[in-house]
Amino acid sequence: MKYKLTAIGKTIEILKAFSQKPFSYSAQELSIKLSINRTTVHRILNELEREMFVVQNNMDKKYTLGPSMYHIGSKYLYRNSNFLEIRAIIDQLAVETKQNVGYTVIENNKIMNLYESEIAMPIRITYQYGTYFPINRGAYGKTIMAFYKPTNKLEEIVRSTKMEKTTPNTIIDPDQLLEEYKKIRKQGYAISDEENLVGALGIGVPIFNSFGEIHGCVALAGSKNAIQQQEFTHFITILKKGAEEISKYII
Repeated sequence: MKYKLTAIGKTIEILKAFSQKPFSYSAQELSIKLSINRTTVHRILNELEREMFVVQNNMDKKYTLGPSMYHIGSKYLYRNSNFLEIRAIIDQLAVETKQNVGYTVIENNKIMNLYESEIAMPIRITYQYGTYFPINRGAYGKTIMAFYKPTNKLEEIVRSTKMEKTTPNTIIDPDQLLEEYKKIRKQGYAISDEENLVGALGIGVPIFNSFGEIHGCVALAGSKNAIQQQEFTHFITILKKGAEEISKYII
């Protein structure tokens, strides 16, 4: 680590590590990955295991996140009593479009996946719940950040964020990205054309809260070859209708 961590800070870093691939680690692997003393890692893991925040596999002796973490995470999802209704809307959108449809929100400037419908999946292009998305590529990130306010803060975020180029279509130039945001705001939706994955196409529509502020995004993902040009308008209309329905449940 670049700075001296407290005991709580080390525990937090260990828990965060389990959200990254390969999602299971030995104490030694965590020690190397996080530059934390192996004895300290062992002590923290033992404490976490007692409360079932992590569990150890009997075969390879590696640790993964345990049921207590799921319990806390589920409370985050269900703290909004309307989550079940929102999930039902997402599922219905997936049925209508016959594509992968997901729901993502922004909290503390982080874009996080909350739900991906598994009802209609011609090709599986989904993300694990809790996945964070970049601001410069993909329907989720671009849609949400395009409507971020104030705009001067948005520009500050864009120019200070290190952006990764994963395909030839990924935008990493700050000026180009800000222009892309303007285009998205004008048309009311975002298109991700092979920005995250070659061969994948995404369409994102913003979700606003009762104050008109950006809350999140509902987005569709599918194979570029399987989505016909004439389907674009139809899909955008369906997603906008779904976003309006979800907005009714957002305070």
